[in-house]
Amino acid sequence: MSTRSATAAFGLAAALLVTCPAGASSAPSLSIQPLRRGPVLTFEATLALARERAPALMEARAHVQAARGAVAGAAPLLRGNPQLDVQAGPRRLVTGARGLDLAVGLSQPLEIGGQQGLRREAARAGLSREEAALRDAERLTLGEVAACFLRVLHAQERVKLAGASVVALHDTVHATERRFEAGDVPVVDVNVARVARARARAEETLARGEAEALMSELRALLGGASIPEVPGVQGDLRTLALAPLPRPGGKTLERADLTALEEEHTQARATASLGRREALPDVTLGVRYQREAAETALLGTLSVPLPVFSRGQEARARAEAEEGRITGLLKVARLAVSNQISVAGHRYSARLEALELLETEALPLLTDNETLARRSYDAGELDLAGFMLIRRDTLEARTAWLDSLLELALARVRYAMEQGVTP
Repeated sequence: MSTRSATAAFGLAAALLVTCPAGASSAPSLSIQPLRRGPVLTFEATLALARERAPALMEARAHVQAARGAVAGAAPLLRGNPQLDVQAGPRRLVTGARGLDLAVGLSQPLEIGGQQGLRREAARAGLSREEAALRDAERLTLGEVAACFLRVLHAQERVKLAGASVVALHDTVHATERRFEAGDVPVVDVNVARVARARARAEETLARGEAEALMSELRALLGGASIPEVPGVQGDLRTLALAPLPRPGGKTLERADLTALEEEHTQARATASLGRREALPDVTLGVRYQREAAETALLGTLSVPLPVFSRGQEARARAEAEEGRITGLLKVARLAVSNQISVAGHRYSARLEALELLETEALPLLTDNETLARRSYDAGELDLAGFMLIRRDTLEARTAWLDSLLELALARVRYAMEQGVTP
């Protein structure tokens, strides 16, 4: 075989060798530059930023503060404030003399049905509901941020893979052109190599655009302009995908959304009881000092409204309907949560098994395919088109392995979320 043929074979073999992304045990690491220079985010730092600055969590914290205000409002011993009543005016006596009439009263409305205690119970349940909603918002937000981080990391690895393919195909084009000039190969081989290089460059451009788009989505989830401009993320996708699943603390863990529904049910039950107590009249006790000319009197007062027409019908009906609605919703939610956990577990197990199959049965064969293809090409048993087809198949296998890592990592995040823990 001529020296030019050997050179071309070596260039094509190099194209196969460098197509493995970083992290694969059977391939060398890639020395591809990142998208841009600057600080990058790790997985842990990204989740920490999400906890601090994610808009959804900031809104949930504001709801908690508002619920604390409702608890403070229900804390006093009595709901109504004492009322001071002063009346004064001149009086003309039968003798023609002038006198002064003065009346001073102090009254306090009292609820005799335990309404204030029910209000405090409802307010505390409302606070507990908002705190559980905050934990659930954190679960959902961190899961969404983690999934977006993994997609960005995967996209960056796809950029590296595409960039390595472009570099290898560029060398292949030059080697094929030299062989064509020497008369060893037809012009169609040059065209095949150039088309493959053009396709690889297009794929690299798309991969870079996708990585930039996903990074913009991640910045938006982290608060947009409130975070420093970062060019990308860093981490090992395989390590994140195969990380141990986080387990709930303690023996059992109620998912935060279920806890929020239970607290909402408690609040609705207290509100329904409060509505039924509105049928009881609120009494007003007081004391009254009166002075008419030279005569004075000290009187005790009692005011009792008669609940003849308004007896809390509307409030009672609304609260009872809300209590029934939440009771049914809670039953459905418990079944849904159990099903979600089961589905996420099955999907995670399937993704893990698929990755193991690729790593044990497919990836090790890629090196053998490369060696056999090189030998066949050196011996003249394989033309350029056939060799490029094998190279493309090898690249697709590496891409499938990288995609399988992403699917497993996303399934792991989902499984953790459905169990009620952060990824």
